[in-house]
Amino acid sequence: MMFFIEKITPSRYKLLVYAILLSTSAFFIGLADTDTHRSQHHRVSMYQMHLLISSARSPLLNKTGLAVINFGIIEKIVLDILASHIGFTYDIIPPRDILSPGFLQPNGSWTGTTGQLQRKEVDMCVTMSAASSSKSEILDVSYPVVHADSVIVVPFPKETSRTWFGISSFQISAWIAMSVTFVVIIVVSWIIVRVNHSKLDVMAPTLSYWVVFYFGLCTLQGTSLRGSSTPFRIVCIVSVFGIYITINYFTASYTSILSTPVFKTAVNSIEDSAKSTTVKTLLIKGSSTDEHIMSSSDPTFRMLANQMRLYPERRIVNALTVDDISTIVKDNSVLVMAQSNAESVIENSYKINRKCLVTLAENTFFSRPQVFTYPKNSPIAKEIDYDLLLMHQAGLIQYAERTAKSQNRCRISDLKNAQAHKIAPLGRREMNGSLVIMALGMAISFFIFLVELIVAKMKKVFARK
Repeated sequence: MMFFIEKITPSRYKLLVYAILLSTSAFFIGLADTDTHRSQHHRVSMYQMHLLISSARSPLLNKTGLAVINFGIIEKIVLDILASHIGFTYDIIPPRDILSPGFLQPNGSWTGTTGQLQRKEVDMCVTMSAASSSKSEILDVSYPVVHADSVIVVPFPKETSRTWFGISSFQISAWIAMSVTFVVIIVVSWIIVRVNHSKLDVMAPTLSYWVVFYFGLCTLQGTSLRGSSTPFRIVCIVSVFGIYITINYFTASYTSILSTPVFKTAVNSIEDSAKSTTVKTLLIKGSSTDEHIMSSSDPTFRMLANQMRLYPERRIVNALTVDDISTIVKDNSVLVMAQSNAESVIENSYKINRKCLVTLAENTFFSRPQVFTYPKNSPIAKEIDYDLLLMHQAGLIQYAERTAKSQNRCRISDLKNAQAHKIAPLGRREMNGSLVIMALGMAISFFIFLVELIVAKMKKVFARK
């Protein structure tokens, strides 16, 4: 069904499909409702009502200079589906002071969209934010629309030095395996040639000779074969093959490690940000993350809140404008905001600059549901909440999230993986295959060696006869 919706291009047909999905869900849920339940949860009919709705984000708020972000797209899709299904119309009334949920002023009044709800200037606010106990006396919240994590937008880091980084590719286990193989090859060669020479009553090369021989072979210094038996030649071929595989494996591994970028971001977590004395943390004033940090009793958040009170200019209000986000997040600054919106502004920065100037820190924090808000005791709250629940059951909220998803081309882990796969070392299967071939070669050489001994013994017996 979601595939069918995405393929339909005219908006009126999309809204028709949405209405059918919601009506079907409402029908099945209605079969399970009792008369008592309906009387206790009476919903006001909103058919043909005209609502004044507050919003602080594009594309609902068509304001020049305001960037379109993921949450704004979700809010637009959800509101249009609600209006189509319930049958109401609406006008968008943005806050006059600050384009955000707002903050509490010393006189007890609120700014932003919360101030509009407090003064009952609007019927509803669709700028999603987290529920807050400080606002519970002046507004009601809806059924959760989506969930969001907070993240830290950091300047894109420069690659650090790799002078000694590649040594880790030669681990102790690898050195042991190479040494054992080297010793086994030397001993086998010494035994084979010694036996062959003893049959001819000729003095065989010493063990030290074979050490020098294979050392020269491994280091590619050159050497010459001594002896002409087939097993000896097979052992040499197998050993050369094994040395070739081993050298290529460790060369590829070493090159892959060296070619993978090493980035060190300004901070990796909110704890790093709170404890740093050199990195300035910025918050969007009036956002749900800002409100949570400023009112939290968590030690980490209290440290950040104290920084904000000491430097009030770090609570900024213009993070979601069309201006490049990298002008806000400079070398010694990081910006805390919702992950979905952060991905939007990072993508916007990439389109403007054609390169990554900002990215996300590794760790997220403060996961919370995002809700719509109403004035206290709003008569339309139950109807909107009921339809939001139906939208979740019909999969329309998930459709809105997929539609609004931004592509984050500046994720450090993706860049590392892409670079590492350009020169990939041999895998475990390839190395196992090479070891199997070496083992077979050694077994064949040993078998031929036994056959040669038997043949030589038989020749002596026949010669005596």
